[in-house]
Amino acid sequence: MSFEELRATLLSPDSLILDLSEHEVYCHDATHYSSTPAALLLAESVEDIQTTVAFCHSHSTPITARGAGTGLSGGCVASKGALVLSTERLRRLEINPETRTAICGPGIITKELFDAAAEHNLSYPPDPASYEESTLGGNVAENAGGLRCLRFGVTKDYVLGMEAVLADGSLIRTGLFNNHQGFCIGDVLIGSEGTLAIITKIALRLIDLPGRGDTILAAFDRPLDAAQTVADITRAGIVPTVMEFLDGDAAACSNEYERTDGLDKVAAILLLETHDRHRASQTEEIKRFCHSNNASYIRVESDSAKAETLWRVRRNLSKATKAAAPLRMFEDVAVTNSKFPILVDFVADMNRQSRLRINSYGHAGDGNLHVNFMAESDNPENRREIDGWVDVLMHRTIELGGTLTGEHGIGLAKQRYLGLEFSRHTVESMRQIKSLFDPDGVLNPDKLFPV
Repeated sequence: MSFEELRATLLSPDSLILDLSEHEVYCHDATHYSSTPAALLLAESVEDIQTTVAFCHSHSTPITARGAGTGLSGGCVASKGALVLSTERLRRLEINPETRTAICGPGIITKELFDAAAEHNLSYPPDPASYEESTLGGNVAENAGGLRCLRFGVTKDYVLGMEAVLADGSLIRTGLFNNHQGFCIGDVLIGSEGTLAIITKIALRLIDLPGRGDTILAAFDRPLDAAQTVADITRAGIVPTVMEFLDGDAAACSNEYERTDGLDKVAAILLLETHDRHRASQTEEIKRFCHSNNASYIRVESDSAKAETLWRVRRNLSKATKAAAPLRMFEDVAVTNSKFPILVDFVADMNRQSRLRINSYGHAGDGNLHVNFMAESDNPENRREIDGWVDVLMHRTIELGGTLTGEHGIGLAKQRYLGLEFSRHTVESMRQIKSLFDPDGVLNPDKLFPV
């Protein structure tokens, strides 16, 4: 097999890259996983994707699809001997204000859709912390959540239809692109991590542009008190637009990266945005819960510009924790909000016991806790210790009735734990779906399932 044969059949021959020396970024995602692909296609058309997939299928060459590479599970890192197929150049973006829909290429950045919709007083609510970098194709492949998922839901709640290339190069259309007829195949593709098909076009639902409520920053002297506040707010039936948790060390990382008043020497903070239609009542109720759980500092901002400064504390955390240590490994477990205080306290205890730096933050509204394991040097001993603590975290999460991943996917990072959460029969059913879509195992073959 020669990739030059493939080049000769492409509409854009120069989009096929065989020398990866100047394209190192395509060898990894935002994790520590790395692999050099056999080739790289910077696809510029659906036709070239179909041609490439059919070629690789006929030569039993693995294909790993990729968006912006902001993923945190190793899901878009090249399989052994694989061609990496990037959809970042498929950038169609059409807004229909009458039907409140958007037709998007998978390469559109999340914030680009957010801004384009806002010009029509519409909104695309899912907003992962990486929304200034992540692509819609990657968001669909991982079923990304975001800061506003508590009130508005996650990516799957807005997908109306998809166009996708199957493992043999054929094209399928689902939902809106198929007049909403037939099986809901698109629902299976959402969150499938590039193992079933390559997404080439997405139809998304838009909503009326919501107003902004108050932004509340509350600091606590104990992480457990902040987590209990989350549980109390949820139990009271209050649904703010955003409810984010940061433990003290995560807040310190953010403050080291970009200084914010009020974050010095705190053990935990909550960042919330109240519902725009219930601003006053929610703000007062949330403040009451914060006070009853011994909040040491409360700041309320109604001015959107000042509030955005506070939200940068949360949005810059992934970059801040990455900059804080030479070695960082990252997990995103989730539990019900009633168990959230238990999990937060457990992570704090892990930090006390370990010589590593372990901190946590996340989307408290849906119990999604991001746990960082950081070390001062990247060496085998530190990696082994991190692996040990990750194992402890995964087992405890499942004991609490939680899930291995809140939004980042299984990928390479968590495939060995899949059997902890799912029964043998459930995993086998997943494998059967994979075999139906991809009988020869061409698409991202080493991800998701235990090897």
